Amino acid sequence: MSIRTFAVTALTAAALLPSAPTLAVNKNVEVSGNATAICQGALPNFEGSIRKRPLAVQNEGSANSFVTCSFLTQYDSANQAAVSYFGAYFTNFATVARTVTCTGVAGHSTNVGNQFVSKSVTVAPGGELQTQLLFTIADNGNVGYYPLVSMSCNIPPGVGINDTYVGYVVSDD
Repeated sequence: MSIRTFAVTALTAAALLPSAPTLAVNKNVEVSGNATAICQGALPNFEGSIRKRPLAVQNEGSANSFVTCSFLTQYDSANQAAVSYFGAYFTNFATVARTVTCTGVAGHSTNVGNQFVSKSVTVAPGGELQTQLLFTIADNGNVGYYPLVSMSCNIPPGVGINDTYVGYVVSDD
C-alpha cells in the first residue's frame, strides 16, 4: 500500500466515524443604547410631558409620568438566552433629589411564569451625575430572567432616562 493510498483510506475511515458531540457554548452579550430607541410614554397622556431628546427621554412636565422601556435580546429556539441584568441610567435636571421607581417585567403576554421586580433609586439634582438602576439575577432569586424583558418607570419632573443596558447569556446547544 502506498503512502498516498494509506492517506486516502485513513481520511475515508475518519469521515465514516461518528463525530464527537459538540459542547454547548455560552456567550455573554450586552446590548446598550439610548433610551430614545426603546422607551416611550406608557399612555398617550404621558407623551405630552415626555421629550425624546437624542441622549435621553426626559420628563419636562410638572407631574410624574410613566415610561416603558422594552429591551432587545436576540434568541431563538436553537439558541436559548437567559437575561442576567437590565436597566438604565437616569439624570435629574431638577434642583432637588428625585426618586425613580421602576418595575422590571420578564415574560410574555400569556402571564405564565412572568417575573416582576420593583426597585427605586434616588437621583441627585443638577444634571451632572447619572444614577444607575439595574435589575440583576440577584433581585430575582438568582434565576435568569426570561429573554423578553421590559421596565415601567415612574419618572418625576426633571428626570430623564439616558443609556439603557441588557446583558444576557446565549447558549448554543
